[in-house]
Amino acid sequence: MPIDYIEVLDPDSDLIADFHDNVLVEAFPDKYVREDIPILRKNVIIKNWTDGNEICRYHLFTACKDGRVIGGVSFYFFSFGSYAIGMGSYIGVRKEHRKGGIGRKLIDIRDQTLFADAREFDCYLKELVIQVNDPSLMKIEEIKNDSMDPWKREMFWRKRGYRKIAFNFIQPAIKPEYPPIEYLSLHIYPYVHELKDMKRISREELREIIYCFVKCTGTVGPMETDPSYLRMKSELAEQEYFAVI
Repeated sequence: MPIDYIEVLDPDSDLIADFHDNVLVEAFPDKYVREDIPILRKNVIIKNWTDGNEICRYHLFTACKDGRVIGGVSFYFFSFGSYAIGMGSYIGVRKEHRKGGIGRKLIDIRDQTLFADAREFDCYLKELVIQVNDPSLMKIEEIKNDSMDPWKREMFWRKRGYRKIAFNFIQPAIKPEYPPIEYLSLHIYPYVHELKDMKRISREELREIIYCFVKCTGTVGPMETDPSYLRMKSELAEQEYFAVI
């Protein structure tokens, strides 16, 4: 049976719950890093917003076979006016359907959609940034409970041109009763040629990336007083450049 790739535009669609239950729960077993169904529905409801020269769009695509969601990808497009950044949220394929090209197709859909958004808003797409479980930051129990070997996951993205930013990223708590997540690293994929061999990233560029992530994914309280965001701002102030490895 062919795979149907569907963008979810209706917040009441059953595809959202199916994506969560069939894909996210398996791919992201740590509930503290995984958005629940109400948060996913809220993302689709809000979807697009504008604040001054800032434009944000949220996208969720599902891969369906025989009426069942077997994979999906969610991500943000964030424009500052003349240029834009893509930010990966989640991507996953059920284990029994991996190595069949579905993940590659979802990555392609993400790229194509981000470029389409950039064309619509007449800006250039600078880079895509994703969050990846970092085995050097994970506890032994977190590594054991991961859905795949985190070293292999890092290598998967590295082979596709992504590079890790040497910065202590903290994902702010996504619910009041949840803790922040401190075992994720940011990985960057440059879309523009002049950034392909980048060895470092400036404080200003990294500040924009962190700002985008936190503003799009949200914080429990005001972003300006969120403890995780303030800790990252403090680290940013300590040095001018951060290695890209």
